Amino acid sequence: MPEICLIQPAGEPLHLSEVKNDRRVDDDADDAKIRSLISAARQAVESKTRQQLLHARWKLVLDTFPMAGWGAMSPFRASVSIPAYAIQLPHSPVVDVISIQYIDMSGELQTMPQSDYVVNSALMPAIITPAFGKVWPIPLPQIGSVIVIYDAGYASPITTAFASEPTQFKVSGPVTWTVGARVNFYNSGGLLPAPLDADTAYLVASAANGAYTLMDIDGNPIALTSDGTGRSFIGVVPDGIRSWMLLRIGSLYENREEVAVGQRIVVLELPFVDGLLDPYIASTY
Repeated sequence: MPEICLIQPAGEPLHLSEVKNDRRVDDDADDAKIRSLISAARQAVESKTRQQLLHARWKLVLDTFPMAGWGAMSPFRASVSIPAYAIQLPHSPVVDVISIQYIDMSGELQTMPQSDYVVNSALMPAIITPAFGKVWPIPLPQIGSVIVIYDAGYASPITTAFASEPTQFKVSGPVTWTVGARVNFYNSGGLLPAPLDADTAYLVASAANGAYTLMDIDGNPIALTSDGTGRSFIGVVPDGIRSWMLLRIGSLYENREEVAVGQRIVVLELPFVDGLLDPYIASTY
């Protein structure tokens, strides 16, 4: 798919400390190497699954809107169809479609009203179709005439400064949350800011310019009593994906060459490893 990443993820889903602990590495000599392996493992996951792990903003560029036709049946064919005129968004999970733009027959860039299209983000990949009673507009018949900008991913890194702002945290990334949104947190390489708990859901109490406050499900405000350690995130990258990354990093760390020369060994791939990714693989319809 012809895509451009407009806003890159703010970091990696695994912290250096978690990977070093998993590999039982105590010194700092290989820190740069391990950081590169974290990035390589994340890229491998995203390539295999078409999942976006940390939130990013993507620009999908098409030559025209999809045309009508027979479409395709989805795995849930009794209740869900994939129309031929649907736009498929390559990266999952989709959080929000920011805009759909097109160059009209006069050569002017136009933005479609959000009321003119609907998004099914429950599918992987997500699809966009015209709303009931609407059709795709006619773009200029030249390459790159249709642009879809959307956010995708599971989580974004957070930062805190409980000593000066004990009720507030800030988010790094393109995705925003509204007041009342239900959120979860996870940590890599340390502990969440106290009293946050990875197994507990919270509600967004206030949101302004990338800064947020929380309340519990009963509406009681949450005050932070520490900044935590490692790296903390709002949203959760699935355990299966993070476990696969640790296994891939371990293999790359222990095997520094492409081939093993002069050794009579049998390389056995653990059969369950790629199965960790099976629930998250998005395929085209």
